[in-house]
Amino acid sequence: MAKVMAKESKVSSYNANCWNTIGVWSHARKKCDKLTEYVHCRNCPVFLEVGHSVFERVAPFGYLSQWRKEISAKESSDHSKNNSVLIFRIGHEWFALPAVVLAEIANERTIHRIPRNMNRFISGIVNINGEIKVCYSLSELLGLSYSISSTNKKEDRHKPKRLVVIKLDEKDYVFLVDEVKGHYLYSDSDLLPVPSTLDAANALLLLGSINQFNHQIAIFNISKFQEKLEGAVL
Repeated sequence: MAKVMAKESKVSSYNANCWNTIGVWSHARKKCDKLTEYVHCRNCPVFLEVGHSVFERVAPFGYLSQWRKEISAKESSDHSKNNSVLIFRIGHEWFALPAVVLAEIANERTIHRIPRNMNRFISGIVNINGEIKVCYSLSELLGLSYSISSTNKKEDRHKPKRLVVIKLDEKDYVFLVDEVKGHYLYSDSDLLPVPSTLDAANALLLLGSINQFNHQIAIFNISKFQEKLEGAVL
C-alpha cells in the first residue's frame, strides 16, 4: 500500500494530464518542451508512470468479488446450454434431433416408390449425392395426423420441404420434412413434458420438449429413435 501511495504522489508532482493539455493529443499552440527529446508522449516517463499507476491502483471494496460473480454466472449459463439440436416441422408438429447425428440437409427431390412395398414406414427411395437411399416416413413412424388446413397449405408453398439425412452407426437414414427451422442450443433444465398431441406409444421415442420460436418442440431420444428406424425394414 505504501508503495502504491509513493508512486501516486510521484505522479501527482507532474501535470498528470499534460499529454492532453500540452502534449501530442492537445490543440495547444505551445507544446511541451520534452517533446523535443521524446518525440511522442508515450515515450515520456511521466506518461509511462501514470500508466503503471493505473494497473497498481487498489480496486474499490467489493469491485473484484462482484466481477468474479458476474463472470462465473456467465460461464455457468453458457456451459449449461450444451445440447445442440436441429429443429424441423412435420405437418403441425415440431421436432428436434441432436445436431451430432446430422449428415446433410438436401433440397426436396423425387421420392420413387418401391414396387410391392407394403411397409408404410418407408416412403420409397431417393438419390442423395448419386447414392440411392431409403426414405422413411416420420409421419407414419410417429403416427401423426397429417391433415392440414388450406391456410397451412398456402404457407407451405412458400416454405420449401427438405430431405434430412442423419447417420446412426455408420448407416444413413433419410426423411422428408415440411420445414427446417435451424439449430438451437438448450440445457437439460429447459426440458418440458412431451406434447400431448403426440401418440402416447411414440412418446417413448422422445426425451421431452422445449419451447422455442413460439412452438413446443419435441426432442427425440436418439437411441429409441434408432431402434424404431431399424425396425422399419422392407
